[in-house]
Amino acid sequence: MGELILRWGVADRLMRRMMPWLQRHGIGPVVGLALALSFASSKAGAALLASALEERRVDRHTALWGTLMLPLPSYLRRWPATFALAVSLAGVAGGVFALFLLLRSTARFFLAFFILRRGGGRNSAAAADRAPAAPGAPGFRKWRNLLRTLPLAWLLFAVAYALVPWADALLRRWFLGGTFLPLAGWTVAAASLAHVSAALALAGGSLAAGELTAAQAIFALILGSGLGVVTRVLRQNAGYYFGLFPPDMARRLLFWNLATILPLVLLSLGLAALPLAL
Repeated sequence: MGELILRWGVADRLMRRMMPWLQRHGIGPVVGLALALSFASSKAGAALLASALEERRVDRHTALWGTLMLPLPSYLRRWPATFALAVSLAGVAGGVFALFLLLRSTARFFLAFFILRRGGGRNSAAAADRAPAAPGAPGFRKWRNLLRTLPLAWLLFAVAYALVPWADALLRRWFLGGTFLPLAGWTVAAASLAHVSAALALAGGSLAAGELTAAQAIFALILGSGLGVVTRVLRQNAGYYFGLFPPDMARRLLFWNLATILPLVLLSLGLAALPLAL
């Protein structure tokens, strides 16, 4: 579908009215359409950018940072349901936690946007358009890339899922019953490695039983979300990164995905820890 959209010029036609504004901000029509597609699925937007990169419609810088901008639109579509679930299970603490998640995703979106804007992607894309195409028919290259990258994607999925129980057990041995948080708080954090709804349910029960304060519950939820960042990136992104992009590009996407989100995780933990320190 990405190839057909590019070949038929759908991106250019859909984004023509927005092109002056987009070009002033360093975003071309392909990235704009990928962002629009990401409201339905960030994987669909990434597939469009991967096709554009292979067709040399965008350069590697644009494909990299454009892909890192894609999670926010799809998260905005899901966030109202996440917020409602968080509030219903954990009350005010759950609502604050959901707002933290939204602000973290928004901050990463604008970080990627500014890096894309300052990277000269339009000039590089024009140079890429003038460059000779890689040898071999596009269809043959796709099958070759698929055969080369699919086993690696399966391996990464297997490693990620195998490590989650081990990491959960390790965290339980190291941290449960610690002094910084009550036992219930570390249980909430550990549950986030499985799923956010499990952590929210435990946080709501601990709040109702008086085992956690609202500030402790918020910190435990954000801590658990931060502890699961690496496994979530590998589990959710590695497969389709290596399936859609060349291996070196997929590795850069994984690296910058973590490099841009981990500082925001640390910042959110610092802010959530302030009420506990006062």
